[in-house]
Amino acid sequence: METTTLNIIDSLGVIDKQIKELEESARRLKKELIAKGVGKYEGDSFVAEVQHYTKSIISPKLVRELADEDFVNLVTQVQEVDAVVVRSL
Repeated sequence: METTTLNIIDSLGVIDKQIKELEESARRLKKELIAKGVGKYEGDSFVAEVQHYTKSIISPKLVRELADEDFVNLVTQVQEVDAVVVRSL
């Protein structure tokens, strides 16, 4: 494999790892804020609002179990997807 491609792969791997670490940090901080309860919280530079609300979702698993195959086919959209999966060696 050419050097440029190797550099791209390693650079992407480092960034991917950093993003995962940052997302984990954000999850922990959000959990702490949620534990404080609903409300608005101010820092020196940012404001965070903890909200609580009801969200309706459609469960694909239940749709497949409860609907017939024709209905599932009618409401299923098939899309072409390009993806890059990064793993450490």
